Amino acid sequence: MPILTIILPIFTIALLGYLFAWSGFFKAEQISGIAKYVFNLAIPVLLFNAMSTIELPERIEWAFFLSYYGAVFFNFVLGSWIGRRFFRLDRPGQAMIGLGSAYSNMVLIGLPVIAAGLGDEALLPMFLLISVHSAILFTSATVMAESGGTKGQNWTRIVGQAVRKILRNPIIIGLFSGLIFNQLSFTLPEVLIDTIELIRGSALPCALFVMGASLSRYRLAGQFSRAAAIIIIKMGLMPLLVFFLARTVLDISPLWTAVAVIAAGLPVGVNVAVFAINYQAAVAPVTTAVLISTLLSIGSLTVLLTLLLPTI
Repeated sequence: MPILTIILPIFTIALLGYLFAWSGFFKAEQISGIAKYVFNLAIPVLLFNAMSTIELPERIEWAFFLSYYGAVFFNFVLGSWIGRRFFRLDRPGQAMIGLGSAYSNMVLIGLPVIAAGLGDEALLPMFLLISVHSAILFTSATVMAESGGTKGQNWTRIVGQAVRKILRNPIIIGLFSGLIFNQLSFTLPEVLIDTIELIRGSALPCALFVMGASLSRYRLAGQFSRAAAIIIIKMGLMPLLVFFLARTVLDISPLWTAVAVIAAGLPVGVNVAVFAINYQAAVAPVTTAVLISTLLSIGSLTVLLTLLLPTI
């Protein structure tokens, strides 16, 4: 299958979302309504369905997690250090550069690319990565950003608030409820199965449309050297580091390696821009990195799939 036939439909839907929002044909409140449907219902149902029906491995692949999240922590620390050493940013700014250097757009772009490019067998390792992705990175970024405040802060409270917020995330709820249901000997009524199938089918195209529409709210905001640092670390260094750890150090299977490398090569997640805006820290470089990395990913993901598919 030509690689472009996998990549182009995905980004065409995102482009349509961008154009409809940019032109004003879809108003902000309409996009917000679709986004709520996607993140509170469609994607959680998709993940529940997949995790409840997929064949789980007999043992947890700790080496797979290590190959990916070892690179994630390295990138987060490296990005944060560059933010302090070269850009002279405060703690919240350092945290945003680190987060942008490590946080992949796994749900909105990653799931469609993995499903179309590598097939259903690749979804399990992707779901495993998603299950802890936000929990690890948002907690790390929150702790670093908050550490720039006054002394004597209650770190237990800060971490607890971050973890509680993540555990209330519908995507996390969908994943883990599906995992629990997978272990139960219970069959859903046929009408409910049909309902889940209909909702599941809408999840990825709606998610891509929302992602494109969300990008229309951001602009190339300058500070290109800082944005370039984020993009180079995220889309250049991280896939190489994950591949090195997965194949050379830990000897992960080719399919699971491909999933980890493609996940590492995804563009900077839109949620990083939301996080930066919330803290009013490094907003310009982060939003610029999100936009440019998303455009660049059309080519970079094509290259990664071209290189990795023959190895599977």
